[in-house]
Amino acid sequence: MAYPLVDGNIGDYCTLNGQKVLFTSEEGKKLFLPTDEITYYESVRFQKGVLLFWEDHMARLSKSVEAKEDFPIDPETYRHAAKDMIAESGKKDGNVRVVVTKSLYLVYLSDMTYPTEDMYRKGIVTKSLTWERVEPHVKVFRGDYKKAVAEAQNTETPYGMPYEVILRGKDGKFVEGGRSNFFVLYKDTVYSPSEDLILIGITRKYVKDAIAEAGLTLEEGAFTMEELLDMEKEEDEGPPKMGLFVTSSPFDILPVASIDDQHFPSANCPHLQVLMAAYQKVVQAYIASHRAESK
Repeated sequence: MAYPLVDGNIGDYCTLNGQKVLFTSEEGKKLFLPTDEITYYESVRFQKGVLLFWEDHMARLSKSVEAKEDFPIDPETYRHAAKDMIAESGKKDGNVRVVVTKSLYLVYLSDMTYPTEDMYRKGIVTKSLTWERVEPHVKVFRGDYKKAVAEAQNTETPYGMPYEVILRGKDGKFVEGGRSNFFVLYKDTVYSPSEDLILIGITRKYVKDAIAEAGLTLEEGAFTMEELLDMEKEEDEGPPKMGLFVTSSPFDILPVASIDDQHFPSANCPHLQVLMAAYQKVVQAYIASHRAESK
């Protein structure tokens, strides 16, 4: 299914093949029309003016292109365009999207809904969707996938409207979020599905560092709803030993309070609270080092 090159933009213009193009211009309007070209993209969060984990995003973009068409990309050119755009906007925090096809590249500021403080304190509502992604390691626009996720996200649950969608395979095991990676923390172990089943998120790499910093271990594993409920039943009295969470650039580490009609007190899990704090230390260290480099 064809999909537009620009989606959820903010601001008046983008950088298209090195040139500033107004969205209201004839050339700019064409960017909102669906294209049949394979479209690769990365959404990069910036905080305090620093593009978070830029190198990792560009490495993943390169791998996605190599997997399908194998044409050259130019991360340094994209970075300069993004930094100029951020400086001109006056924003310190936000999101940049880099989109490439075989014939063009464009960079623009994109709209992004970030979790509220309440969501970090209480966790988020989620909805499940049975969907097995084609080539999960290749990050390209797929219209059918985006439509299915959007429909699930607009389906109310007993706990309210979902903030995120959790994908599960035909075997019923939860594997990842619609725009995030999914983890299960149980006692002192964090479980993540096999990497060949998921889009390996950039945040996920740094969460793995935080897991070690928090004194936890990471193991491969995926669970059905029934298995999660059985694990929860095994818990003793006291604070929850199980915490479900999702990770992504916009989310960082975000507790999951419910999936469909099942509630999970993830936000109250002490180990998850320690892990969230450890991850923030990783992020702030990255920002500090890259701000120092730019001076």
